[in-house]
Amino acid sequence: MAATGTQVFGQTVGRYEETDSPKGLLLPQKLGNILWAPMTIMGIMLVFAAFGLGIARSVLSVDLSEEFSASTKANLETLGQLVPGFMFLGFAMIFAGISFAIARILGVFRSGGGLVQEAIGKGFKTPDMPITAWIFLMGMMMAMMVLVFTFVGHIYASTQAYDAWINATSAGIAGNEAALGRAETWGTWLEGLRRFGVGLFLTSIAFGLATIIKVIRFQALRVKELAQAS
Repeated sequence: MAATGTQVFGQTVGRYEETDSPKGLLLPQKLGNILWAPMTIMGIMLVFAAFGLGIARSVLSVDLSEEFSASTKANLETLGQLVPGFMFLGFAMIFAGISFAIARILGVFRSGGGLVQEAIGKGFKTPDMPITAWIFLMGMMMAMMVLVFTFVGHIYASTQAYDAWINATSAGIAGNEAALGRAETWGTWLEGLRRFGVGLFLTSIAFGLATIIKVIRFQALRVKELAQAS
């Protein structure tokens, strides 16, 4: 029969459950085992894609300085929106990979702690998800949604930038002022939103690391408790 408690070896550690058999991995920990590597690899690929687009944009910039062309200008401004879109989507994937790696580490601690307790045979104490873990998960999902939205926003802004300059007669006069206004407005808002998403991701990762510290402390106290009991 399961029982609950909040103290191990005389110290408060947060709520835990005491059972006769080890508990399995939580869903985020299972996903962490599967997704940490694919997310990281996709993020690196997107960052390299943004780097390639940046090189292409620099070539267009040189061409435009030598001779004006409406199509060159339109492509230049389009890439100006796509480069940060791909770059920050890559950052989002890399941060997600780090977050899933943290979940994987917590899963290793959970299963490893079960093996240690099973070897000693004094019952199993498994900590519940602390508030820091919930903040970590919620923040990660929110940050991912924000950065994916900014990517979609940059796609839209890139189409508006192309429409604005494809019929231009000079490098300083857009052919479609309304489309140019939409492209610049979206670009300005998306810059701030990108920074917010990155900040939210890094804050979430900090709470994930704080959760690892809580789990390590719990297991250290549990090992002391088991050693004293034996």
